[in-house]
Amino acid sequence: MTTEAAPAREGMARRLSRRVDRLSDRRFALLLFVPAAVLIGMIVLPPIAAVFVMSLYRIELLKDGPTRFLGLDNITRMFNDSFFVDSIPRTLWFAVGTTVLTIPLALATALLMNRRSRFETPLAVALLLPWAIAPIVTGFFWRFIFQPSFGLATQVSNGLGLTEGAVPWLQEPTTALVLAMIATAWRSVPLLALIILSALKAIPSQLYRAARMDGATPWQAFRSITLPSIGPTLLIATILQIIVSLQVFDLLFQLTRGGPGFETTTITYYIFTAAFDNLSLGYSAMLALFLMLIIVAASGATLYLRSGRVLRRRQAKESADEPAGRLRLDAAARSDQSPQEWPEDPRKRRRWTLPPAVRRVGSTVAIGALLVWSIGPTLWIVLASLQPESAVTSVPLDLTARLDFSQYADILTNDKWLSSIWVSLQITVGSTLLTLLVGALAAYPLARLDLPGKGAAIAVLMFTYTVPAIVLLIPLLFIFNALNLNDSVIGLIVAHVAFGLPLTIWLLRNIFASVPPALEASARMDGCTRMGTLFRVTIPSASAGLAATAILLLISVWNEFLFAVVLGNQGAVTVTRRIGYINSPSGTSGEPPYTYQAAAGIVAVLPVIVLVILFHRRIRSGLSEGYLKG
Repeated sequence: MTTEAAPAREGMARRLSRRVDRLSDRRFALLLFVPAAVLIGMIVLPPIAAVFVMSLYRIELLKDGPTRFLGLDNITRMFNDSFFVDSIPRTLWFAVGTTVLTIPLALATALLMNRRSRFETPLAVALLLPWAIAPIVTGFFWRFIFQPSFGLATQVSNGLGLTEGAVPWLQEPTTALVLAMIATAWRSVPLLALIILSALKAIPSQLYRAARMDGATPWQAFRSITLPSIGPTLLIATILQIIVSLQVFDLLFQLTRGGPGFETTTITYYIFTAAFDNLSLGYSAMLALFLMLIIVAASGATLYLRSGRVLRRRQAKESADEPAGRLRLDAAARSDQSPQEWPEDPRKRRRWTLPPAVRRVGSTVAIGALLVWSIGPTLWIVLASLQPESAVTSVPLDLTARLDFSQYADILTNDKWLSSIWVSLQITVGSTLLTLLVGALAAYPLARLDLPGKGAAIAVLMFTYTVPAIVLLIPLLFIFNALNLNDSVIGLIVAHVAFGLPLTIWLLRNIFASVPPALEASARMDGCTRMGTLFRVTIPSASAGLAATAILLLISVWNEFLFAVVLGNQGAVTVTRRIGYINSPSGTSGEPPYTYQAAAGIVAVLPVIVLVILFHRRIRSGLSEGYLKG
């Protein structure tokens, strides 16, 4: 029977291929785009529409009174809510402070990475580690380090004579907010550094050679060539960091829980509290729209700046194609500024430069500082997880060379932890494969074919990507309850696929656009079908970009926390959800040992650490090229 069925299946496949080949380009494009459009149209767009409607109603599940239409009264309530009003300047201060801290660190890291060094590979791995670690785990790491009685920061501060005894790092409002900024910057620096690094590598080396020939000092070259050349990228990176900072939730949830009091409660955290603690769903929907308005405005500014950047690129390319009458082409010309005139005779002024030995020492110190900054927190948690509880909690520290793996044994033999690992694996692998398949089918017509309404489709994709997840989770929970998808692995996979598609399609569109069209034309001339050309020529040619996108999806889905908290419960508890509530007392057992918590944090991040070590080059290319081209 199997032998007879095989020819039948082959014949059906050939008939389907011939039918697809008879379609016009527009219909073929629609055929490929439909799966993604259906998923986004059914899972993403309805919650966006629903949150607008919900914001006009009184929906209070913990209070007496009927659900009724309020119109715009929730706006009045919003601005009369002192806790929310106080969260607005706090959120802006948090976003600005984090950005001010992140951008210089990212620029310094990119400049250091741009220099050729035998330490390039370990530096790349160390740089990516903070980005790859889930925000919820990042918050746990930093809370562990700044434990007031015996945390590493407390013991170092006491050892240096800066403080004495317990230090309430996270119990003081100002200190807690600053530490939250530092922890956010720690995780944000890698992505922005890679984006800036790509811009640095795009600067023609001839500009620096011409500057040296004209007697420019390194500082003059940096000021007049490097900064103007990467200026647009720095501006876009700044806005991207502001957008990310406005949406920080996971890290604050684990690090401060919004406290002390409400002193680290940002708009996003307040929306979560209003929606899922107070169950004020109509009011929280209005708060979510307020946040969405801020983020969409910032995203619009990013797109506007990006369009100006693309225009300047084209102008620079056109001017570069003209006969070069002078080599004194400094970066000021690239940024529409007047060229900087270097002295005609460099001997007329003294040039002060550091001796080579000093430069080497400085470079080594900078690399060491980068390594300590990037991997120091993770290494400390690894070390703490392998120590007895008494060694970590003693003052001063009483570390031992005898490693203790009992905490890992307890976790890996615990049925709840094993269940969470299995749930996370199913969701991560399933979501990645489906998102990649559906996203590739949708991205191809956007890159190659005359898709009807292409401009509108791209606009919808970009809009859905800019909408914060916290905005959509309130109505999405109702939708998933109605579809019986709540608290299930399948439901979380559907949510991840639908909300991951916009960015995936955008990244893959740029990847497919870089495949030479001549390859596809040659395959078609040789008799290959449309689908055969797509799967045998185009996709294999874009395999490097697809692999990078797949790795980014794997890390992103594994690290996700907000969906896991809202859409999961007892039946679908992911690793991030379990680590997010690990320090919550349960019954008479109370809080688990600190070494157990440290081991749990390492178990939660071990898969992404392995991915970073094995595929750091693909991750770097996927992050930098995806965000710069996208």
